[in-house]
Amino acid sequence: MRLPRLKEVRELHGWSQKNLAEAAGVSRDSISNYETGHREAYPATARKLADALGVEIADLLQAPARPKEVAPSSPDEWAREVGARLHGMRDAEWDAHARALDPDEIEEEVRAFLDEAKMLHAAHAADKWQRPEQKERRIELFRSLRELRAHRLADLAGIAAEKKNEALLRQVMEALLEEAHS
Repeated sequence: MRLPRLKEVRELHGWSQKNLAEAAGVSRDSISNYETGHREAYPATARKLADALGVEIADLLQAPARPKEVAPSSPDEWAREVGARLHGMRDAEWDAHARALDPDEIEEEVRAFLDEAKMLHAAHAADKWQRPEQKERRIELFRSLRELRAHRLADLAGIAAEKKNEALLRQVMEALLEEAHS
């Protein structure tokens, strides 16, 4: 069975091929072959991959039925989307992006990070919604998102300091403190 959306769905989760391989119990080489179309997955393997990603097999075959503008249906779905946004930019890309922001855009970015932190906390508190076998993977995803968000906020603090914008620096530092205590 061909899985044309496997790579897209995996990247939306912010996962590497290795992460997915470990979660699904499939080799990394197999995942690479499925993503490039060099090999078709057995239905049982497609089920393992879909379960590891928390989606239906159909989501790996075709575009999802829900429009993109619809809000995520669960905290886990939201966390995967945030992960894709945060992990989708390499450090050099982030640095170039952040340095090009004006003070208002930096404030907007800080607000988005704080909103994400609140949602992440709510999602983490909703463990009862999660299947027990996925709990460790979920905790690791949240930890990774939190660390990356803190790193990005620290970068914004450095940029605010370079721009000698004390009010903005204070706001970013408060966000960093809030992040550290969440």
